[in-house]
Amino acid sequence: MEATGLKRRLGLGLLTLYGIGVLIGAGIYVLIGAVVGEAGLYTPLAFILAGVIAAPTAVSYAELTSRLPQSAGEAAYIAKATGSDALGAILGFGVAMIGVISAGVVLQGGVG
Repeated sequence: MEATGLKRRLGLGLLTLYGIGVLIGAGIYVLIGAVVGEAGLYTPLAFILAGVIAAPTAVSYAELTSRLPQSAGEAAYIAKATGSDALGAILGFGVAMIGVISAGVVLQGGVG
């Protein structure tokens, strides 16, 4: 019997374009004005500090994807680590909601 499951439809190119779109949408159109309003002259320092704070997350995601090179890496990791597919599904749903929320924030910032 053939194994059934989800097939990977998004490749590296599409995911890269998605990430760039969110960064440009949130970073240029929404975030810059709010940061400049608060930080003023120290805006570049604020962005450098945010990058330093985000760096451990980027490194941990890189390690995670090298150990579990499959779709839905976070959900697969949690499912393997806990032995519970339900927790993996909950995390997968949470990741999907993060994408929806980030798209909503970009849309709201563009409209505002």
